[in-house]
Amino acid sequence: MKSAPTTVALSVELSEKIYRCLQDFLADHPDWNQQRVMDASLSLFFLQNHSHIKPEDYQACSQQYLHSVCADASANYSPTKHLV
Repeated sequence: MKSAPTTVALSVELSEKIYRCLQDFLADHPDWNQQRVMDASLSLFFLQNHSHIKPEDYQACSQQYLHSVCADASANYSPTKHLV
């Protein structure tokens, strides 16, 4: 039986320039939120550096990336909604 995926809270420090870029992006794209941007960014980073992750994690990163960039704008984004 497959267990439900979980999320983990993450606190990070960003440069002020990156933070401003993030805020500008979010202001121009109301269907996105910080969590969705971080999910897309981190999953793409790991896909591009796949030699450092396990094959099963690569598949999960692929699914997470596609879900985050292709999420339905009319629905509230949930990082685990598609994985259940």
